[in-house]
Amino acid sequence: MLYFVTYPSWEGHWHWSYNHIIETGFRQQGLAVKTIVTDYTLPSIREAIIELQEIESATDDIWLFSVAQNPAIELVERKLGRKFANISNLSCFPYDPARLEGVDMEEGKRFGYYDKLFCSSHWALKSAATAYPQHRSRLAYTGFPLDFSQYEPYKNISKQANLVVFNQRFSWERLPLIEIELARRLTAQGYEVWHLYAPVAGNKVSADPRLQQLSSIGQSTGLKFVPNPTKKEYLENLARAAAVITTSICDNLSVAMLEAITLGAVPVAPNAMAFPEFIHPDNLYPPYDLDYIEQLVIKQPKRPHAIEQYAHEQVLARYLAHMELTDPVR
Repeated sequence: MLYFVTYPSWEGHWHWSYNHIIETGFRQQGLAVKTIVTDYTLPSIREAIIELQEIESATDDIWLFSVAQNPAIELVERKLGRKFANISNLSCFPYDPARLEGVDMEEGKRFGYYDKLFCSSHWALKSAATAYPQHRSRLAYTGFPLDFSQYEPYKNISKQANLVVFNQRFSWERLPLIEIELARRLTAQGYEVWHLYAPVAGNKVSADPRLQQLSSIGQSTGLKFVPNPTKKEYLENLARAAAVITTSICDNLSVAMLEAITLGAVPVAPNAMAFPEFIHPDNLYPPYDLDYIEQLVIKQPKRPHAIEQYAHEQVLARYLAHMELTDPVR
């Protein structure tokens, strides 16, 4: 039995595709899967807690947590069965340490409950090993599973040659001031610059009033904020982009940039964190160098990028290998 302990998912959130890929992939391997959804914001968490407490697992059972810092691990850490987890980037800066809604997620302690911790990038693994050397032997690279077939219906959408898009979250760790200045520069060069976002609290860019105010300033410089209430609308808009920029300083692995590459946009990303693991060197810029970013957008180097390593079949094979259920895939 595979006990899959996860968070609720909604369209567009990474758990949305992750939960489906994990459940489907392990069932295809012949494993029985029991999914337990933990949501600490809803009364239903009481039912999940009772369910976890009442499970009588066996030695050959497997526990898989979508987020290693999930407090629910403390309900089952003494139960039989091997335990594995995906390290999700909850930290504002990875492993600094993670806080979720102001609560310390106690990474140093909770990481010790698992047999293996799955990292979405080699950079994430290195960061975790540096922060928690006591858990170094538990860390394993897997990548993050993506079902690339979901993007096929959008690949025939025509590109808008002068359209530059930011598809990262509008948040402090994505350096919005740099984004706004880039939008001003690129608009002056004749580009149309969009920021694609999932609306919150009505049609707002962010629940943070300071970021909402900053978005208004951004609009005055030529940055157009485009709401995407559904994943379909987001992918349709993203597919129109000729180039996609990220200014993030906080990404274990940028799914947003992987989606942009899959849909044929030219990626422009910092030469830091996990980006060099899948983006061609010609598309990387020295962090904070606005002149360099601007020139990359103008040149738009079209290079091959190593995104195949995140195909869900390959990532699941790595999961299975680290669980000692099959041979490893590198």
